[in-house]
Amino acid sequence: MKAIAKKDFQSNFHSVTGWLFIAVFWAFLSFFISNYNFLSLSSDITGSVSTVEIIFLILMPILCMRSFSEEQRQKTDQILFTAPVSVGQVAFQKFLALSEIYTIPALMTCIYPLILSAFGNVSFGSDYIAILGMWLYGLACIAICIFASSLTENPIIAAVLSFLFLFVMYLIPTIKNMVSSNTVLTKFLSAINVRGQFENFLSGSLNITAIIYMATVIFLFLFLTTQIIQKRRYSISKKTISFGAYSSVMIVVVLAITVVVNLAATKLPDSVQNIDVTSSRLYSLTDDTKKIVSGLTDDVNIYVLDTESASDKTLNKTLKSYEALSDHIKVSYVNPAEDPTFIQKYTDDSSNIYMNSLIVTCGDKSKIVNFSDIYETSMDYTTYSQTTTGYDGEGQITSAIDYVTSDSNPVIYTLTGHNETSLSTTFTDAVSKMNITVKDLDFMQNDSVPDDAQAVIINAPTSDLSSDDLQKLEDYFDKGGNVIAVTNYEATGDMTNYKSLLSYFGITLNDGVVLDSDSSRYYQYPSYLLPNVQSDDITSGITNGYVIVPFSQELTYDSSNTQVAYTPLLKTSESAYVHSSVKNESDMEQTDSDQLAARIVGVKAVKTISSSDGSTADSASSSGSDSVSGSSSASESVSSSSSSDSSTGTVTSTAVVYTSPFIFNDNANQMVSGSNLSLFSGSISAVTSDTTTISIPSKSMDNTTITMATRTAVLLTILFVILIPAAILACGITIWVIRRKK
Repeated sequence: MKAIAKKDFQSNFHSVTGWLFIAVFWAFLSFFISNYNFLSLSSDITGSVSTVEIIFLILMPILCMRSFSEEQRQKTDQILFTAPVSVGQVAFQKFLALSEIYTIPALMTCIYPLILSAFGNVSFGSDYIAILGMWLYGLACIAICIFASSLTENPIIAAVLSFLFLFVMYLIPTIKNMVSSNTVLTKFLSAINVRGQFENFLSGSLNITAIIYMATVIFLFLFLTTQIIQKRRYSISKKTISFGAYSSVMIVVVLAITVVVNLAATKLPDSVQNIDVTSSRLYSLTDDTKKIVSGLTDDVNIYVLDTESASDKTLNKTLKSYEALSDHIKVSYVNPAEDPTFIQKYTDDSSNIYMNSLIVTCGDKSKIVNFSDIYETSMDYTTYSQTTTGYDGEGQITSAIDYVTSDSNPVIYTLTGHNETSLSTTFTDAVSKMNITVKDLDFMQNDSVPDDAQAVIINAPTSDLSSDDLQKLEDYFDKGGNVIAVTNYEATGDMTNYKSLLSYFGITLNDGVVLDSDSSRYYQYPSYLLPNVQSDDITSGITNGYVIVPFSQELTYDSSNTQVAYTPLLKTSESAYVHSSVKNESDMEQTDSDQLAARIVGVKAVKTISSSDGSTADSASSSGSDSVSGSSSASESVSSSSSSDSSTGTVTSTAVVYTSPFIFNDNANQMVSGSNLSLFSGSISAVTSDTTTISIPSKSMDNTTITMATRTAVLLTILFVILIPAAILACGITIWVIRRKK
């Protein structure tokens, strides 16, 4: 049964052909891996694997050109036809022999993720799915080249035909993007886009539809090869005409079966079609999204401002996942070039809306998700180049769906008039993503905190509140109002009223800047604290364990206060101390008189207030004086913010307090890879807990780097690009020379 495959496999290694193919393929692929991974320190080999599209154009025709053409030229094909196997088995065994040769360097490629893992973190799932795609794409190329070889008895012509077939296949995606959308030609090009199916494997998901497609391409071209060979077994006669009619019918039937199989594969559930293997679960929807989408009762339309063929592939996969979750979601593609007035139905200013942007609608409500907000980028100012670092497709789409299907959205006010620090763009965008409206609150123009306020943000003022401002805020708290308060070590004066506001919740703000002598708990300077993040719903989104809080002050509270439940959020190490003035490095040096202790620089306080008269016992507003060690007792539980209990006549007011004026700053946030933003989002959720606020974090697309010495990279390059291919080729030449001498 396998005699033909064994003969062809051995003949390729008795000559130089098999050895040359393996050596050259390995050398080319290793060259790109050396450049992209060893020298450029990237841990992802998918970019290197994608280069095989070019390598196959040259190597596959050379490997396959003699498979049938040489048999015809030497008339040895007649021996094959008289063998006790069918023509189909002959074609398959020749394909099997060439596939085994190609599989050798494909398996050798599997060593690269293991090598890279010794120098850093590697996404094995994405890398090995890319290698699987490369292997299947190569098998499809072999089947096509075998078909080309069956058309002629000249191996050179067979190689040229193979190259032309593969080159046209390589150009199909480009041609497809050049033609108009939604035409018969576009659909036809999509159906024969083998290269596009290969690229599906490079995105980090195991695409079952692509695997089925590759398998049907291999089967189809082997079947066509069989039909070409069958015709040569008959002379020109009536029988030949009959066979020709039969063969034509069979080709039509097989083509129809191939189309039906692939159409059926596209109807599989998206969860079956695509299995996410990326380390950041790039294509998987979170439980929060599933909960919102599965609970939809109204129809939601998502319009993509582009053609489906030209739209962003990652975004397309995400949208298909949404459609699969609910029948109430429908995704449509609208080309602004064909319908220029479409965008004007939803906005008066379309100048800054990019292609691939989304318009999400439900009834009369709509929200535009600009494509620029879907991907996060970072700028390298040494080269002035941008790198994509995050994908926020799910976060933006879920936020838009929640917005258009909600009856109302929370409102948060930011206090102004006391030289407060403005929230950085990243943080205001995060609030907007949670579908929360942010408004300024100026007590010179407002007699009280507006009734629709879910919370008030007081962000690092440098001048004190007036007594009237304090009273207005306390009146708001008496009704169950919430606050996120940030202190500022550079504030002028003693900030008596601002400290009184904190004392309403039993919190005392101590003067001076907290420093830490534990080098693992600060960044560069002892004042750039990396405090221990305590477990709480607010901090649950911090995955790397770090937030940075430069120039923080110390908070203390009375843990015996039964009206307030305290939860410390950020706490220094036991080696922290406080200096009253910090202006330069000499002010940070630890002295013998410094008292070392853990210091709290972030806390949540939930106060229970009697709603019968809007007042509490005097002790509730007195400042605490217990030590930090006493503030972390087991009795410090978490309560719901801004909630009321009609049966007991009480309301609760939540205060989330931080003591670093730079905590909600873009630069600080970037230092800890977005953890400060996660803390901010958690804090917002804590003070708006009586409403639904959704904030799904973006998913990292940052191509993690490896740490490899230049000398090691050069040695590995020499080994894999030069020495191993040279050894393989030398082995093949030696065997060829020895056999010629016999």
